[in-house]
Amino acid sequence: MPIRKTITRQAIADAAMSLVATRGIEALSMRTLASTLGIKAPSLYEHVKNRDEVIALVQSAGLGDFGSGFASADSSVRAKVLFYRDWAHANPNLYPVVFQQLLHRDLLPAGLEAEVLGHVVMAAGGSHIRARALWAQLHGLADLELQHRLPADADLEATWEQVILSVESLINQ
Repeated sequence: MPIRKTITRQAIADAAMSLVATRGIEALSMRTLASTLGIKAPSLYEHVKNRDEVIALVQSAGLGDFGSGFASADSSVRAKVLFYRDWAHANPNLYPVVFQQLLHRDLLPAGLEAEVLGHVVMAAGGSHIRARALWAQLHGLADLELQHRLPADADLEATWEQVILSVESLINQ
């Protein structure tokens, strides 16, 4: 009789993160994930309800990683802005899953989104409105940069410096 492999939600999350990080969200199917774990796809459904739940595991891990790094970055606006950019570049396949796709809030660990949002609000001088404006600027430029939507000769360093000045001005209002 074959030995049944023990699969945990953490193993599922780790395998899904690895697939997304290396091959993108398009590669994340229940069949591929199960194969990565060394099991059959039907066995995967004993641990997770569906692909959305797996995506929520990836979002949780990514959001947690981003949040802890953002919180640990120096408190200066420059450090927070550059951390955002660096995280996006370090995680080009994970970034869209965490920051562009529908966030499966109902499947995230309780309090995770609020905790990460709290770090961003604190960086924005305690204002939720300024935090949204901060995120919009950072997300917009990071997305344009990751999607190669800016001209090849665009001075991205100068553009990010302008964003830093803009965010500093916004926060110091």
